[in-house]
Amino acid sequence: MINISNIIKKTQSLCPECKKTIDADIIEKENEVLMIKNCKEHGHFEDLLSINPEHFKWSQKYRIDGQKVDNPCVPTKNGCPNDCGACPNHMSSPAIAIVDVTYRCNLKCPICFANAEAKGMNYEPSYDELIRIFKHMRAITPQPPVCAMFAGGEPTMRNDLADIISECIEMGFLQIQIATNGIRLNNIDYFQELIDAGIPKNSKDGRSRTVIYLQFDGIERDTYLKTRGVDILDKKLKVVENARALDFQNMIIVPTIAKGVNDHEVTNILQFCIDNIDVINTLMYQPMAMCGRYDKDKLKEMRITSSHLAKDLIEYTNGAVGKTYPLPVISKFAKCIAWFSDQPPVEFTCSQDCGFANFMFVDPKTKNLIGIDEFIDSEEFLDTSAKWYERVEREKKWEREGKEGFLERGIFKRARKEMMRARFFADISRHLKPIREVMGKFSNPMGIISNFAGTIFNTSWEASANWLVGNNILLVGLMHFQDLYNFDVNRVNHCLVHYGYVDPATDTVRQIPFCAMNAIHRERIEDELEAGKKMVQYVPELKTPE
Repeated sequence: MINISNIIKKTQSLCPECKKTIDADIIEKENEVLMIKNCKEHGHFEDLLSINPEHFKWSQKYRIDGQKVDNPCVPTKNGCPNDCGACPNHMSSPAIAIVDVTYRCNLKCPICFANAEAKGMNYEPSYDELIRIFKHMRAITPQPPVCAMFAGGEPTMRNDLADIISECIEMGFLQIQIATNGIRLNNIDYFQELIDAGIPKNSKDGRSRTVIYLQFDGIERDTYLKTRGVDILDKKLKVVENARALDFQNMIIVPTIAKGVNDHEVTNILQFCIDNIDVINTLMYQPMAMCGRYDKDKLKEMRITSSHLAKDLIEYTNGAVGKTYPLPVISKFAKCIAWFSDQPPVEFTCSQDCGFANFMFVDPKTKNLIGIDEFIDSEEFLDTSAKWYERVEREKKWEREGKEGFLERGIFKRARKEMMRARFFADISRHLKPIREVMGKFSNPMGIISNFAGTIFNTSWEASANWLVGNNILLVGLMHFQDLYNFDVNRVNHCLVHYGYVDPATDTVRQIPFCAMNAIHRERIEDELEAGKKMVQYVPELKTPE
């Protein structure tokens, strides 16, 4: 019997056996956060969500709904997550458009979402289909995704990848992420080709929008034998070496962490990123999702969560990593900035339980790690942003309802907004730490402070992304994707990462939230794609490295 006082919140989930939508309670029990659910046919299920109840409960205050899309693809019929396509019930506009650009791969990883090569799928979308999908994504209103991610399979198996990058840049995507194992990037000429393809035409600074999203599970050879089935550590190190040779500074390191396999490498990977801060700007840990079926009595002992990794990182850095913040924390601040500057905001309105992150500064001389809280009182900053957000929302409501007075229109409206903007910045600036407190903690404190303060007041995706590049800043993130055991419908209907594909039955583009795709829709969709397309038998261009 569940003690009502221990319930943190109620939600809906899925039965791991029949996949029916069922009620679920998220509770605190013995210093853990658990998801408890019961299926009438298949019984009781429990799963571990966090080993830090206080952090989990604190995160809940950052829940926020985003902008629904104006042009959903399918009607609401069976309810979330069964109507994905996406339906009118989805609570956020996508920020990232992800597409499996091929199902071919040059590895057979034991821990793979898609595992397409092992299933014998050699199908890949045509060039025209991919362009159609990405154009569909950019046509989403009122806020289209700003980032295109190429997934698979191994995206670099396609020989036209550079052309697709160029087309996506022309469509207006501000960032192109290539989720890759890095094997083909050992060819430095090919690496350069992908970088060049990401430079917009008529670019003033020549900055490429290509980002390498590199699978990287550790620094030990045995780790890769377990996670990828082959020792490819040297291949990973060569990618970093090539990036340095090309003066390319836009790499995201992405470890999949499996309990008892490479969880001992969590801090090794952080140190690797610190040591290579000249080319790496983001580290995004991904605790392994439990795809497939597991003994429910052993599930808890196999589960590793973002909270486990956060604990390891805080201990290793003596607290420098600090508190990991839910991704939506920046939403209210970003919406205020967007309103003041008459720009559409980039959506950061995923679930507060989805991902967590914090910014770190790496001293290039000492390699010391310094947390962002050394520069700003983050909690006060966020509280002030929330208060201003409520005021901005009232102003927007008056605008929609036409309730502004005569002196609040035209030139007077602009002047009023500028005065509000000045007061907003003054309030926010109060939370920056005094320079005297920062001096001595960093070899170049003035440069960091100036850069940081300038970026605070420009929250466009492009400004934030550029801030990370070449400034000895490391974004450390934790992103635990869902499976049937910990599936939370509320998380899914706030998802910002949408898979795109062409439905062969209707010849229409559909978009599926990431976790819904991998947990419940992938197998069906891949079967439909395989049945609806003439399979092409490809001769692999690359072989698994020896």
